[in-house]
Amino acid sequence: MAETKHNPADDSTPASAAQFGKNHYQNRAKKLKKNKFLRNAKSFGKRECFGRGAELEQTEYNYLVAILETMTKEKEDEERQLIATNVLGQLKDKEIRTASNQVGSRIMEELLAYSDEERFGELMETFAQNFRVFCSDKFASHVLQRALYVALLRAVAPLQVEQELQDGAEEAAQEQSTKKQKKGAAERGNKSVWPCYEYCLKQTYGDEHRKLCGQFVKRMAKYLINNLEEFVWDATAGYVIRQCLLNLSGITEKKAVEGSDSNHLIVPEKWSKLLHEFNIRLMAWPQFTDLIGMEQTSTILQDLLRALAITNDTIQLEQLISKLYKEVFYSKKVKKEEKDEQVKAEEQEEEQSDLPKAFKSESSIRLLEMCIVVAPASFLKDKLFTKVFRDHVKQLALSRATNFTVQKLIEHTTDKDMMDMIFTELEDSIEDLLKIGHTGVVLVMANACARLSCQQGKFVKNLLDALHCAEVTPVKMINAILYLVPADVTTATATPKIHLHGSLILQAILDFNKPIKFVTALLEMPTERLAEILSEPYGSFIANAFVKGRFVGEKSREKLIRRLEGQYSQLLLTPHGSHVVELMYKAGNPAQRENIVHELAEQCERLNSKPWGAMVNKRLLVDLYKRNPARWKVAIKNDAKVEKMFDKLVGGGTKRKAKP
Repeated sequence: MAETKHNPADDSTPASAAQFGKNHYQNRAKKLKKNKFLRNAKSFGKRECFGRGAELEQTEYNYLVAILETMTKEKEDEERQLIATNVLGQLKDKEIRTASNQVGSRIMEELLAYSDEERFGELMETFAQNFRVFCSDKFASHVLQRALYVALLRAVAPLQVEQELQDGAEEAAQEQSTKKQKKGAAERGNKSVWPCYEYCLKQTYGDEHRKLCGQFVKRMAKYLINNLEEFVWDATAGYVIRQCLLNLSGITEKKAVEGSDSNHLIVPEKWSKLLHEFNIRLMAWPQFTDLIGMEQTSTILQDLLRALAITNDTIQLEQLISKLYKEVFYSKKVKKEEKDEQVKAEEQEEEQSDLPKAFKSESSIRLLEMCIVVAPASFLKDKLFTKVFRDHVKQLALSRATNFTVQKLIEHTTDKDMMDMIFTELEDSIEDLLKIGHTGVVLVMANACARLSCQQGKFVKNLLDALHCAEVTPVKMINAILYLVPADVTTATATPKIHLHGSLILQAILDFNKPIKFVTALLEMPTERLAEILSEPYGSFIANAFVKGRFVGEKSREKLIRRLEGQYSQLLLTPHGSHVVELMYKAGNPAQRENIVHELAEQCERLNSKPWGAMVNKRLLVDLYKRNPARWKVAIKNDAKVEKMFDKLVGGGTKRKAKP
């Protein structure tokens, strides 16, 4: 008989949970992954290979590894300040060699934010005097980027409004915890052992020191401008240029994330002049078009576009976009190249032969996407769409390399006429898009139809035709949309997982002006199947769209709440289903709310075994209802009054603050 291995993560006994904690094994795995750099550093030392980059003495390397191990442990701010003071003091007059070593670079990055005013001032002077050395080294350049970032935060902290600072820190923390990034995709600055952003903005520094930090940012910017022709082609220096551009505009996120630039820092107005100099210098180059051909130089232009857009400098922004449009995006068609081993297959060349030059390389495609994001609506419609995209939208959407560009175009379309033209080119291609897996294009089409209130009927018809579910039962129609699989296709499993884009498409349709067909289909589904869908991670958000839909009737909401009666205790067994229970409770009338709590009270002990179930039971006072329903009614009314009073106080305070 084969021996089976015991998996502790699957052990759900109370003793195991009490001994190790609910997320013990998950946290342990994260901790091991986090300390991978430290383990590698130790293994290099045992092999007498003291880090990559500049070679260090064995004693120096062992000292740095010990410091790195100390930094991985949880520390208070005072302890971190003490460590930074001691370590940076030990590294005095050794900054260049230490920063040029991989381990030393990592440590100096973390310690810069917690250094005192005197030591950080000395380091800024060292960076300024040896700027070329730091800028061109693949490890020391990271330290220089962090120094620029810390100097930015210290210099502009007094300009930030206290409330805005608090909101920005909370949103940044929330994004950091919820954002899922692919391995290796995150910037190195996002992998900090010690937090930098919140600490530097909240810490108190002298006015003279803040002024010195601002001068350092400007000094480095001027140095980069004067040597731009040399540094722009350097792979490591390119990152420093990008950091400087973001600093001058107050952007703190290196990676361009949708909506991340909305909480940028307030910076001195004089810094915008330096940003203008960067823009003017780059546009005046005879080799301007060569910048688009390489990824490292294309990203510099992308960050420059972000910086100009966030500072609301419409003149400089339009000049740069117009130059890119005339010299890069809108030009003669790409000619077919002769067949060669290093060139793509002949079939792909034929497909791309009639496309504008903007789609020739990946770097130019990414630059075009950034232009779509920051371009004014009139320029986007009259220039970029009309001259670059029109009559090519279908071909681009079906291409693996350019379908994301089409998604970006549709997402930023605010003109109904423009959306009508895009939809006309894509309406017959929905089935082909689903077959090749470009479901994101279909999703942004649905969102645009809901946002602009156009082409909604045609979209629904074409989607149902593509999924072969125009004349099938409600269950099959909903399943086809959720799985994005045609209704007449048999799947490998009886109940496949809900497709993320399928769920989002259905949510968008529920926000259409006339979603009655899908509302009726959901209400006519078997109760068990409906509860099963709402219990899944992607399916649970359909309840949000149903309850909050602008054109979903009140009677339909009440009917959904009644349909789920008898399934609420089952829904509460999953974390996503518990969200649906709370949502239905808030949307229901007093009688329906009592019915929900009554059903939960019958399974109170079972539901309390789950942490999310216990939380919902506590919020809805299920234990109190089980003991005394009359007291529960009084308590619920009192809670509602307190909540209403609190909302009035908060709302009133906000309104008073808004008055000039």
